[in-house]
Amino acid sequence: MTEPGLTDNYSVSDHINSIIEHSGEGLIDYCLYDTGEVVPEFVKKYNLDGAELVEQDITNVKDKKIKFIKENMSIIKQDFVRHNSMIIADTMIKIICDDLKFRDKHNDYEYIMMNSKLQADKEIQKDIKRNSKNKNKPKEKTNYKSKFASKYSERIESIKNSDIIQEKKKKKKAKFEK
Repeated sequence: MTEPGLTDNYSVSDHINSIIEHSGEGLIDYCLYDTGEVVPEFVKKYNLDGAELVEQDITNVKDKKIKFIKENMSIIKQDFVRHNSMIIADTMIKIICDDLKFRDKHNDYEYIMMNSKLQADKEIQKDIKRNSKNKNKPKEKTNYKSKFASKYSERIESIKNSDIIQEKKKKKKAKFEK
């Protein structure tokens, strides 16, 4: 999201070019940017505070040596849009491991440690998905859920919760105005 009054209407290119203008070229090797979808209700919440989604335009970056990595890393935590720190950390570790492999250091302890961390994280994510699928499985197959409902159930639930929260706020405001 943009910062009201600081980065209004900034794209990814604008953010990077601003860093380059203040610190010079060659400082940035990689740019990891978010391609995740954000539920419109949350975008609206940020819009009310003057913030907007950062446009994913990377075409006007001054330093053409920068490598760009797109990741879907948006998550909702306590009604706020945040970046998933595990995805960011894993992506950074992958970059380091690739660099070590390129320099033929895949037998060094640094590579071995980081690569084993990546593998452990993958197993943890698989376990989380397996457990969530098992918890959500109906005991009897009486209610069929459409593919849409299955895929977007969390988003649908967050929209419902957002509506409930907005209604509560309106009711509180109406009580105080009386």
